[in-house]
Amino acid sequence: MSKYNEIMEHIELTDEMRERIIGNVSAKQKRRRFSRMISAVVAAAACIAIVFASVAVLKNTGKLSKTDNPIVDATAPTVDTAGTYGGTMYRSAAELSENFGIEICELTKLPFDVSTVSYSIMFDSFAEIDYCGDDGEECCFRIGKDTEDISGEYDEFTTVETETVNGCEVTLKGYDYSYRIASWVKDGHFYSVSLSSGTDKDIILEIAGEVISG
Repeated sequence: MSKYNEIMEHIELTDEMRERIIGNVSAKQKRRRFSRMISAVVAAAACIAIVFASVAVLKNTGKLSKTDNPIVDATAPTVDTAGTYGGTMYRSAAELSENFGIEICELTKLPFDVSTVSYSIMFDSFAEIDYCGDDGEECCFRIGKDTEDISGEYDEFTTVETETVNGCEVTLKGYDYSYRIASWVKDGHFYSVSLSSGTDKDIILEIAGEVISG
């Protein structure tokens, strides 16, 4: 075991530190916009390197192997597996569900086209799926181990309402009737869906309803 891992294992978080960190985890989504730009540059550089390598192979062998250029579905969302402090990353909702211990569905009714998705368990306290769009849109979907509020959203919202969806009491929050967050408790677990931009009530209720009915 490295000295770093040994030190990290002995770090203990107080309740105040843990709550502050959970709230600040939402800020990572804002930083991802810059990270995606860096990733795009890295990806472009990697593609250039592959082209040069392929040319070199062609010069040496006179042909390219079909396996040198696997077909990639350009329309599929990219899975982000970059690690973060306090989090363990996974590659799919199914893998996340298996490790978290409850069934977690994908969100398919988001008001934007998804380009990247990341799956993680944070501080062994909540599961999180982050969806990002090409134009900077973001959605953070969290499921807690228990009924504690782990949404990370503690703003003073001007609009707070409650709606019942399939027997669950869903709390909606936003500004001037533009809704950014929906949260509820189901089967002993706290759920929240947070959007980077406000949306209509019908849309955010449809997102919540998809999870509640799933």
